[in-house]
Amino acid sequence: MSLRKTKIVCSIGPASNNDAIASKMIRAGMDIARFNFSHGTHESQKEMMERIRRLSREIGKPVALMMDSKGPEIRTGIVPDNKTITIHTGERVVVTADDSPVTAANGKDAAHISLSWRDLPNRIKPGHKILVADGLLELDVESSDGTKVLCTAANTATIGSKKNVNLIGLHAGLPIMSEQDKADIAFSVQMNCDFIAASFTSFASEVHEIRRYIESLGSNMKIIAKIENEEGLDNIAEIAQAADGVMVARGDMGVQLPIERIPLAQKRIIEECRRAGKPVITATQMLDSMIVNPRPTRAELTDVANAIFDGTDAVMLSGETANGAYPAEAVETMARIAETVEDSEQYCKRIKAALPQSDADVTIGKIMAQMAYETADKIKALAIVVPTMSGNTARMISTFRPEQAILAVTPDTQVQRQMLLNWGVFPLLSKAVDDSEDMVQNAVKIALDNGFVRQSDRIIICAGIPIVSPIPVNTIRVLLVGNVLASGRSGGSSSESARVSGRIAKASSPEEAVSAIRRKTGEILVCPTLNENWIPILRLVDGVICEGTNEIPSDTMKLINTNIVWINEAGKAAGTLETGLTVTIDSKDLLIYEGRI
Repeated sequence: MSLRKTKIVCSIGPASNNDAIASKMIRAGMDIARFNFSHGTHESQKEMMERIRRLSREIGKPVALMMDSKGPEIRTGIVPDNKTITIHTGERVVVTADDSPVTAANGKDAAHISLSWRDLPNRIKPGHKILVADGLLELDVESSDGTKVLCTAANTATIGSKKNVNLIGLHAGLPIMSEQDKADIAFSVQMNCDFIAASFTSFASEVHEIRRYIESLGSNMKIIAKIENEEGLDNIAEIAQAADGVMVARGDMGVQLPIERIPLAQKRIIEECRRAGKPVITATQMLDSMIVNPRPTRAELTDVANAIFDGTDAVMLSGETANGAYPAEAVETMARIAETVEDSEQYCKRIKAALPQSDADVTIGKIMAQMAYETADKIKALAIVVPTMSGNTARMISTFRPEQAILAVTPDTQVQRQMLLNWGVFPLLSKAVDDSEDMVQNAVKIALDNGFVRQSDRIIICAGIPIVSPIPVNTIRVLLVGNVLASGRSGGSSSESARVSGRIAKASSPEEAVSAIRRKTGEILVCPTLNENWIPILRLVDGVICEGTNEIPSDTMKLINTNIVWINEAGKAAGTLETGLTVTIDSKDLLIYEGRI
């Protein structure tokens, strides 16, 4: 079983929009599937999303869905006949803000590019720059008459239709959500998407605006703020506090900022997210050469490794999986790099040295999360098991980067998927329970059933008890899985199963047992001896631990209760087993275990 802690986000597109490739990507390690709403229609996005959901169910591995909004983007118009045009260095280019076609220069007319931002001619000034297609084409602005913008091409480039545009020296001030964005978000809510990646986030207020709109639709989609420009970088601390996560979107950022600043910007964003306790995704051109080659360059794999060393929660594949020739191989490569880095001594030292700094917003939940991390480290626990309704406890523990796997057990399928973004969190699905102790023991059993822990493993339980506690986490418990508390000399069972789990109810007499037993399923009676006076009580419990002799024959025990399991001559069990403790009794091995096995 892979315990890779760094998560992998994959863009879905033509190369991965089929069952064979998408299923390989899921098995190879895709945690989150990203859908770029700058391309395609709602119908095509629905087809791709439904495919990922179906394959996820068939494979038995959860995969979250992330919609990536267009945001306040500016794009070029359409080149006729779906062709491309080439603009040469020094050529005059006329830029307009309308829907006219994009054309190359001819004998008498200059090249022409139309843009989607209608206010461009009124706002742009000489000295500003217009960058097209991630900076592939650079235009120097010479003048504007309020209708046409005259530019000079600074380089030669070939461009097609609907290419993205960045403005250097001018902040367009476009709304964070266009009407199309709102329609896309509403569609994504209908599709039960788990995340929205908000493009070109510049201010925390924009995150709040998106959240209000999402909540008005009745959704709990998590907001990932994409940092792609100078304003977003300047406001990263406030944005990280407001958002549920952040993406280092190096594509447009590399156009908006001098390219040599990108590594420092990446490190700063990751550091701010660690400080804020929010997950961060490092994206764009991580394994770019794998779009056409089966193996990455040495520089690319080093780039991925360094992002992980920096402390990123997730790494993202874009064109590699959306349009590339080797989408599944790209995921496999990314997973191998992450696992290799995480297994290294250098990484462990780096992570321990980069613990989140304390801030003014210290809560009981954060303090308890740190205590869970420190306790797990000191006792060398195998795992930290976190029963959770919202996922917040697991997220808080994740920020401390424990060596142990964080096994987050939740009854909510969307919470399970949303936790797939957080470093080191392995979300498991459970049934809903109303009782705190049942919740804890159920979580341990699920961890056992899924192979994350084994008998005799030492684990940490971190939870909010009772379930309705206003404090997200207030209890830390050290548990030895399958810890043997007591043993007997004889026993039996009324059914084929020789094992039963339940909560201890101690009584020294049948009369005392009447008040001690809650008459709910899953109760185990601890009593000094057994005789016919106990028969009415035996009908009410699932198990019996008798410290002394049992005078009731086995056949009679089976007739009294067709589901009962019992152990006799268990010594001073009453002194070891506290009322309310959950145990498992095994009448075959004559052992009493702590917890639900």
